[in-house]
Amino acid sequence: MQQARTHRVGVTFDVQSYRFCSGKVIAVAEGKTDIETAFYLRPVGEYSDRQGKKYYYSAEQREQDLHWCLEAAKKYKLDMEFGMSEEHARGKIPFDYRQHFVVSFNCRSLLHFLDLRWKKNAQLEIQKLCELMWPHVQYWVPNIAEWYEKNRLGKGKLAP
Repeated sequence: MQQARTHRVGVTFDVQSYRFCSGKVIAVAEGKTDIETAFYLRPVGEYSDRQGKKYYYSAEQREQDLHWCLEAAKKYKLDMEFGMSEEHARGKIPFDYRQHFVVSFNCRSLLHFLDLRWKKNAQLEIQKLCELMWPHVQYWVPNIAEWYEKNRLGKGKLAP
């Protein structure tokens, strides 16, 4: 979401308030649902940063991160029980909590977004978002999508 929301012109975002997704965090703390229902963690695997530095995110690191998410969820629940507001308590949970959002683009802004965010050195999650949006682009504007795929897709050029 953070990678997407930096785009402003011709783009509208409707993001679910944290107040409405905090129930998932409490359910995690109570053991009623899986940790990854409320929090996102990357899969185990090989990654590289934007400068090309490679690293491996191991199963052990991921387990530690899952544990951290669980402990943060428990702290969040405790803070809420003590009467703290959602806005204050959420500052203690991991940044990558799951929430729903809707994004609307005009066509030019969408192509610009794809230019910037669907190239090989973009963040993994934003690349996946672009991949999921692409079939809709092909359906809504098939001629433009065909041209874009042939001439610009994955080339990292800036949109016209």
